[in-house]
Amino acid sequence: MRKVMTAQQIEAIVGAPIPAVRMKQIGALDEGCRRVLANAPVAGFGFRDEQGGWRSTFVGGARGFAHVESPKRVRFELPARHPTPKSGSGASFVFLVPGIGETLRLNGSVAERRGGRIVVTVEEAFVHCARSILRSRLWEGPRARAAAAVEPPLPRDGARHEREGGPLGDPSVARFLASSPFAVLSSWDAAGSGDTSPRGDFPGFLRILDRETLVIPDRRGNRRTDTFHNVVTCDQVSLAAVVPGRDDVLHVSGTACVTDEPALLSTMALAGKPPQAALVIRVERAELLANEALQRSKIWQRSADVDAGAVPDLMALATQHLALNKGGGAKATMIRLLGSGAGAFPRLLRWLIDLGYRKGLTDEGYDRGATRADDPDNQREGRLR
Repeated sequence: MRKVMTAQQIEAIVGAPIPAVRMKQIGALDEGCRRVLANAPVAGFGFRDEQGGWRSTFVGGARGFAHVESPKRVRFELPARHPTPKSGSGASFVFLVPGIGETLRLNGSVAERRGGRIVVTVEEAFVHCARSILRSRLWEGPRARAAAAVEPPLPRDGARHEREGGPLGDPSVARFLASSPFAVLSSWDAAGSGDTSPRGDFPGFLRILDRETLVIPDRRGNRRTDTFHNVVTCDQVSLAAVVPGRDDVLHVSGTACVTDEPALLSTMALAGKPPQAALVIRVERAELLANEALQRSKIWQRSADVDAGAVPDLMALATQHLALNKGGGAKATMIRLLGSGAGAFPRLLRWLIDLGYRKGLTDEGYDRGATRADDPDNQREGRLR
């Protein structure tokens, strides 16, 4: 399998990051970020535990579970007997707001541990586009059909995995992966700084190659390839996958590499269009466990959706963040001016963003002809409200 080994090779395949995307990143929580956190009941959370393990999970349980102590500090509670993040280690979040496509991502480090109370210092905050939510149709599925039955969690000692011949050999794990349209993926750079990103696609996109290998396609997007850049310097990754309607989470960790092997990518094509690259994970641990945040938040119920006026339009918030970034020369100045102009017309901005989403997804092969014919939601519009 052909591996991508350097940042230069990544950009040759995916393209250089779009300047406007990088400029939407800020170094502290503003009022818009506070409003998002006040209404987010759940977040994907990536961290290193006290034993040095690499982990991803979902935390929360109620709106506003993440308390903003200051523009640079966020506090939240972990359940009892939950693995504890290591002090000083890199930590990262993806905050989910039910019914909303865009997410808020925070990167930082673990500043304090007070029993189950964790304080994270915020170093980066930025809005992530809605493509992963739209591809997965995360907020549509559970509304249209009954919640799936919850299977018993796997034993924690891994004995069953050994009998089945590998972490992915357990039938419960395979069935879960075949049904999962969404996951959060955590990675770290050589210095230990963490990043957690949302990943979504048709159910089964987290594809088992063998009992120890998982592959994730990378469709075209905004070219913010944080995960890929981290992997070429530190190959440790973890992910937490969900199935809408279920309250258990599949936790996976292992080592990863990036590939652009044509023979592999062609097997993951949509409407004849293969992904631009893929992440291949050599899985060391796979555990299917009940998750308290999903249980308590009831995010799969329509009643969990927030009122439209409770949170800012996240793409409008991103344009505000873009305007806060100074410097960068004439090109950056022009980008800020364009962003400020678009932000002055939020309804037009929202319409243009949604139009861009629909065009982008169609270009990737997500037209309605690529959906399953037996899907009862086949004709539903995928745009955000």
